[in-house]
Amino acid sequence: MSVDSSDLTELVHDFGEVPGRLAGKVKPIMAKTGLATKKRMQADARASKHFKGLAQSIDYDVRTFGFDGIGVIQVEVGANPDRSPAFALNDIAYFGGSNGGGGTVADPVVAMRQEEPILLGFLQMAVEDLL
Repeated sequence: MSVDSSDLTELVHDFGEVPGRLAGKVKPIMAKTGLATKKRMQADARASKHFKGLAQSIDYDVRTFGFDGIGVIQVEVGANPDRSPAFALNDIAYFGGSNGGGGTVADPVVAMRQEEPILLGFLQMAVEDLL
């Protein structure tokens, strides 16, 4: 008695390609989310009477770690010391100073959380396209 397992072999092969195909779809989604978060944080800084200059220092970076770009896709958003000397006001703007003052710019976590449902929606669509 023989069993034709060619369909199963093909399915296993297709599943093996999913991580690489998914990484190719996820990286642009993460980059767009990073850009949107950056823009929200810049808008929050610009709305501050005393910390408008901080907006110039806010940027984002997308990094990929792992085998052939599969593994971790990291987006870092925040003040960059290379972009503006206003970077020095970062902690005071967000969290306040030791002698009072500051703490008037929305916590960056707020901007991230506002983007979260959009990110999850796009990630869901990317996964559904692969199945």
